[in-house]
Amino acid sequence: MPKHPDVGRFPVRVESPEHWIELFAEAFEAGNFASVARLAELTHPRYRAVQPQNPDAVGPEGMLNFFARVYALMPDLRGEIVEAHTYDNGVYIEVRLVGTIAGRPLSWISCDRFWFDDGLVKGRVSFYDPTSLAVAVATRPRAWGRWWQSGLGYPVRKVAARLDPRLATAD
Repeated sequence: MPKHPDVGRFPVRVESPEHWIELFAEAFEAGNFASVARLAELTHPRYRAVQPQNPDAVGPEGMLNFFARVYALMPDLRGEIVEAHTYDNGVYIEVRLVGTIAGRPLSWISCDRFWFDDGLVKGRVSFYDPTSLAVAVATRPRAWGRWWQSGLGYPVRKVAARLDPRLATAD
């Protein structure tokens, strides 16, 4: 996939569904919260995301909160696009997510549908089977505390400060 001409400079708008695919790929291939958090800069104030086993994420802050929880549980999470297809004013992205929980690898496939308004991401619906993640947490006692402190799932909780990637300092 050809790189966007403004590589190195983060855009202020999503120019097209193809542009979003490039930005999404770069963010998730990096394997860290900071890269994924940059995507929140491109979300519409009325952004709404729906994903299994979690409450809707609303607005840029909702997107940041959701991914802070995910990266609190799996700080090394990476994604690789398997397939991507554009439609009218949106895109479907199938991504293989890979990370570790309690020192053991875990991967799953997610299919995300995004749509745009005025150059910003207006919404996302994520389709994936959360069973592998739930089984990994349930069968790895070392993961229980980290899962609880991540704030993922119900009941909704704040991310524990010691795990919150938004509070991490660069070493």
